[in-house]
Amino acid sequence: MGKRRRKRAGFWLKGICLILLVPVFITTLMQRMRLENLIYGKEGAQEVLNTIDSVEGMEREVREHQENKKDILSGQAETQSGDSKDEDEETEMKVLQIVAQEIGIDKSAETIKAQCVIARTNLYDAMQAGTKEPESMPPDQQQELWGENFDKNYQKLKSCVEATAGETLLYNRTYIYAAYHAISSGRTRSMSELYEDADMPYLVTAECHADTTAEGYLSVFYYEKEEYLEKCRTAYPDAGLTELTQIEIVSRDAAEYVTKIKVAGETYDGEQFRHALELPSACFTITEMDDHVRIVARGMGHGFGLSQNTAEKLAKEGYGYREILAYFYKGAVIGQAGNL
Repeated sequence: MGKRRRKRAGFWLKGICLILLVPVFITTLMQRMRLENLIYGKEGAQEVLNTIDSVEGMEREVREHQENKKDILSGQAETQSGDSKDEDEETEMKVLQIVAQEIGIDKSAETIKAQCVIARTNLYDAMQAGTKEPESMPPDQQQELWGENFDKNYQKLKSCVEATAGETLLYNRTYIYAAYHAISSGRTRSMSELYEDADMPYLVTAECHADTTAEGYLSVFYYEKEEYLEKCRTAYPDAGLTELTQIEIVSRDAAEYVTKIKVAGETYDGEQFRHALELPSACFTITEMDDHVRIVARGMGHGFGLSQNTAEKLAKEGYGYREILAYFYKGAVIGQAGNL
């Protein structure tokens, strides 16, 4: 009699435990399904829920679903891995073509590597922002430029791209504005001097003494007075310009680039004036000489960021590309593209 009671009690205890565990099991399953709904979408989650008819069926269906999920994840991983690899290869090919456009192949490998990181940084920044990507040189133009040296030059460029694969310049976990130019005035410029609100503390002055003896550092232009006035009138048709005295340099930055210039009473940006008159840089002087006007410009380019000429000098002195980049972009770090 006692054994039957104990057996009956054990049976009821098991039944009660099972009843208590069913809600827990269902709750756990629902939580899991909600998570899968976020990952796979409503259709996949609902399909599993619709096939559950009993407590015994739950375990089997969940197990099968988990196995299916593993297969799906495995397939997605393989697909994403393949897609990611293809995208990376396509992007690195873009980097190669951009660098071919931006720097001479005669430069040292470390200089070219530095330019590869610059090009990749600006490319990923443009891709992220949805803006225009840097200009590039496609293979047919490379062939035309390099002629019989195409294979050798291409392999040199390819090896530099591969040596820096995925590397970009970052500041506060964002891509920097990786500015560069051919030759500075003798030092690079600080962006904050031109644009006070610019949040680019990595673009500061760096000494570039080697630039002052570089080929192309100094450019001298002579104009007849009326010819010069006409160029300025064309550039600023609404200024009402009549006299040379109406053109006056107002301010310069620490690297001696013109930041502000007045034309017939209106103040303009020095870079804007440089482009309007097709000058190689905004580090210029204007001198009136009898019936002529002489403009002397120093350097080539806007003067911000890396000077390719000084970078080459540093490379020949034994600096690696990372050291070169650190010299010009103060506080920026090298990180892998796409890991922001």
